[in-house]
Amino acid sequence: MKQRIITAIWGIALVALANFLGGIWLKIFGALVTGVALYEFFNLFRIERYMLYLSIALSLFVICSNYSINNKILFLFILLFLLALIESFKNRIASQNIIYVLFSFIYIVFPILFLILLREYGNGEKLIWIPYLVCWLSDTFAYFIGLAFGKRRIWSNISPKKSLEGFFGAMVGGIFAVWFYQFGLSGKNFDLSTMVISTAEGMMLSVVAHTGDLFASMLKRQQQKKDFGSILPGHGGVLDRFDSLIMVTPIIYFLAKFGLL
Repeated sequence: MKQRIITAIWGIALVALANFLGGIWLKIFGALVTGVALYEFFNLFRIERYMLYLSIALSLFVICSNYSINNKILFLFILLFLLALIESFKNRIASQNIIYVLFSFIYIVFPILFLILLREYGNGEKLIWIPYLVCWLSDTFAYFIGLAFGKRRIWSNISPKKSLEGFFGAMVGGIFAVWFYQFGLSGKNFDLSTMVISTAEGMMLSVVAHTGDLFASMLKRQQQKKDFGSILPGHGGVLDRFDSLIMVTPIIYFLAKFGLL
């Protein structure tokens, strides 16, 4: 527990520094997170190293370049072409690995890109904190409410420790996270319409975050692994800490874009 708390403290400090500085520093942070997460994902499914190196190279381009998303997606198709070409000349059937590679961009790389785009948005210095607040508070409320009242283990095959009561606790945490952003960080007027919208958003985002955690557990269970990695003492790997965040961030970005946050 002590090691877990120490890792959490310096991890939060690093995230806070990257979010505060923004710009190239946040891109560097995002690129590092993406690179390690890709390594963990590829290692979990035993995907060939050259595919990992090509993917990391392209992910650096996606995260750090100022090209439009359309151009970045185009380069993803170029990666698909290169992998298919290389494997065909090797005379091997590697379609499953190629699908994993493409999925890793949808699952890891582009969500981290949306995190950076969120910081560059109009109110980005405050918006950037919503994904973290939703995930942290949802996880905290789910843990303590599940610990106190959890009886119905409805995800026993995926994540045995999670309970239905903890799931509803996560919703409470998500609601508080959005309330804190709307009425604290953004300083919006405390009125009924904002309260209702914020409550609905908090519930929805907590469900998305919880689903991200469950989906990551599915991947690990499929490969009979407890964690994605061990780079974060007491917490496992980078993907173990970012599994909810990468699922919830694109949703938050589009909510902000449509003026709902």
